[in-house]
Amino acid sequence: MDEQFFKLLNEAGEEVVCRVIFTFDAEEHSYVLYTIEGEENAEISALRCELDDNGEVSDFAPLETETEWEMVQEVLNTLVDEFSDDQTNYMTLTNEDGEDIYCHILHRFDVEGKSYLFYAIDEEGEEPSEVFASAYIAGENGEVSELLPIETEAEWAMVEKVLASLAEVAE
Repeated sequence: MDEQFFKLLNEAGEEVVCRVIFTFDAEEHSYVLYTIEGEENAEISALRCELDDNGEVSDFAPLETETEWEMVQEVLNTLVDEFSDDQTNYMTLTNEDGEDIYCHILHRFDVEGKSYLFYAIDEEGEEPSEVFASAYIAGENGEVSELLPIETEAEWAMVEKVLASLAEVAE
């Protein structure tokens, strides 16, 4: 599914672009969970909305009652619970052509305060044909927020040693 965006006016009266995280229906209203594009550590917000037959959002209105906010928070908590394992075991990379590549994280480890991982391109039920290694920065929920290069020969030697030890255990 393509990412969906919409525009709103912020508290300062400036137009901001919002990214749709999730839409859902509950009782008599539809709701959208969204973040504001370009904000670092953007929080997820919610609005009432209208959903057309194609899932496009429009006609926004603020949530009005504490019960509505509690229901939206419950939906958000359920989403986080459902996808938190997925976030920590998979990641999406974007290639030079702008295409998303779904990758399975095979193993994570830390050495001297730096985090590393082995990953493979997820090829729907097939064994990985190639394993990649990278240093990374973890997000709040353990997801990979940024891949970093392995920079030195000593670092590569350490990573290869870890990979060899995992291969021995697997045999």
